[in-house]
Amino acid sequence: MTRAAPGRWKVRWRITNEGDALHLTQVAAPHGKFRSPDRLIDVALPPGGSFDTQLEIACAEPAGQEIENTFLILTAEAERGAWRILARMRIRVDADGVPHPTTERIDVQEVGFSGQR
Repeated sequence: MTRAAPGRWKVRWRITNEGDALHLTQVAAPHGKFRSPDRLIDVALPPGGSFDTQLEIACAEPAGQEIENTFLILTAEAERGAWRILARMRIRVDADGVPHPTTERIDVQEVGFSGQR
């Protein structure tokens, strides 16, 4: 993680595919206190493959704060449809004001699942 500007950080994640082949199409960090605009990507990720992505994140929380329920969200296409991969994180802001994300859980949801009946 590096400082991009006051209250802005370049955060890098390594995404590893432990399942079937995927085509990653979008990455986002939508939380109001740990946020980056959605970004389109075009990445073929074979089984066992990995991909590094970096986002410029806005996070200006004071030292000592914790931010719960932040997400890194990837949109992926696979043989059986389109999916959202949600990595839920907790962010701890250290004494120097640097945010440190820790992944707590990863879920996968089919795109449009909540509209199905």
